[in-house]
Amino acid sequence: MKLPKAEEQPESPKTDLSPELTDEQIIKELTKAFAWNLNERDYKNFDGRAEYHLYTVDHLVELIKNNDEQNTAKFFKDYKIKSQYRDCEFLSINFSTDRIQAEVVCNVTICITSAEDKYFKELNKTNQIKISPGTPFRKTYKLLINDEKGSWKIDSFKILSEK
Repeated sequence: MKLPKAEEQPESPKTDLSPELTDEQIIKELTKAFAWNLNERDYKNFDGRAEYHLYTVDHLVELIKNNDEQNTAKFFKDYKIKSQYRDCEFLSINFSTDRIQAEVVCNVTICITSAEDKYFKELNKTNQIKISPGTPFRKTYKLLINDEKGSWKIDSFKILSEK
């Protein structure tokens, strides 16, 4: 798999989507925007809410209850993490029969460009490959996306694997 060099990093995907796009195209752009916002991060100017505009109200309520923004910011700052989004490869997009919900499975390639050594030690305890600064790796995500008042929004997600 050929990955872009650091200076060729993709820009954030569009989130102001044209009404002429199909639901599948909109969901792909939404997923790419999610992956970019979740993985293109730097502890020095960390925005713990970068992807919040992509979530359903119910998911946002859960994140707020769990202090997600503060916990994530603390994690990135404690470990001095800088990460880069590289690519998003779609494995499947399945719609419910009433087309108000979609399940997306995708591989997101990211690269941790720098972090404290203790972060890499923890990361490598659970991964099948050894990850070091600058080593691209993939996370397989499963997202549940709902039509919320005419707009597709992410209702939940989980990481299925890291390779």
